[in-house]
Amino acid sequence: MDLTGNRDVASTPAVLAARAEEAARALYQRTSGQANDDSIADTAEVHQMLGSLKLVVENLARCLPELNTWLEQRMWSGTLGNGGELSFDELTKSTFEVAAALARAHRMSAQLGRELQAAQTASRDLATQ
Repeated sequence: MDLTGNRDVASTPAVLAARAEEAARALYQRTSGQANDDSIADTAEVHQMLGSLKLVVENLARCLPELNTWLEQRMWSGTLGNGGELSFDELTKSTFEVAAALARAHRMSAQLGRELQAAQTASRDLATQ
């Protein structure tokens, strides 16, 4: 992901994720016709959108293993948990469940990226007409 020139990198990961959610919602509104202005202009824009969405999914997919690594490192260092309210067994079980869900999400996002690539490739002919 190219962040050169992006002044927003100082934002926290949670803030960046919330902004991504807002952008996805706005994109949905424009593609579904719920927004009266700024809807899809032509097939070339669809082609471009598919390429950008593929990159978004690929970048998201790269974040998921990193989240898992962060959680596991904190768990093993003893700095993960909610103030000691969870037992070690509960903490490891919860961490394992999060790790398993993140692994599934990673596999699914990789598949989604491949499907978006296929859609973009197939839309190339439409964009040139």
